[in-house]
Amino acid sequence: MFFDESKMLRGSGAGVVLLSPKGDRLSYVLQVHFDSSNNEAEYEALLYGIQMAISLGIHRLMVYGDSDLVVNQVMKEWDIHSPAMTYYCNAVGKLEKHFEGMELHHVPRLKNQVVDNLAKMGSTRKPVPKNVFLEHSHSPMIKEDPLWKSPRSQSDLPSRLK
Repeated sequence: MFFDESKMLRGSGAGVVLLSPKGDRLSYVLQVHFDSSNNEAEYEALLYGIQMAISLGIHRLMVYGDSDLVVNQVMKEWDIHSPAMTYYCNAVGKLEKHFEGMELHHVPRLKNQVVDNLAKMGSTRKPVPKNVFLEHSHSPMIKEDPLWKSPRSQSDLPSRLK
């Protein structure tokens, strides 16, 4: 599975390609219709792709993305400093349990061009080709802690999140 995000003035979008070992390909464009940062949109792309793989009954998944932050946070190579990123990373961990095996790898942007183009279709709201599935997302795939409301500073965080 390859994933990527794009953020433009019109909104955010995500691209996902599921590629079978035999070369069969399913392509998805996700239009994100809520405010999100680049990193949140990247996690949305990853979660959406994982959910598609689960719905197709895939048991082993190799995942490729060009976001250093997302790949390294999920692989526990980098610390997470944002509550929102913690929620996203935890959501990936929960979905990972649906597979017999799942690996996440960083790829250079040039090797992720196909999904980058799909993500740009989503963020610019351009029409998608007939062989590409189009989905719309109107709310984040994560469920945030109701006590946490985008604090302006560390002191605004509930004490259990500091």
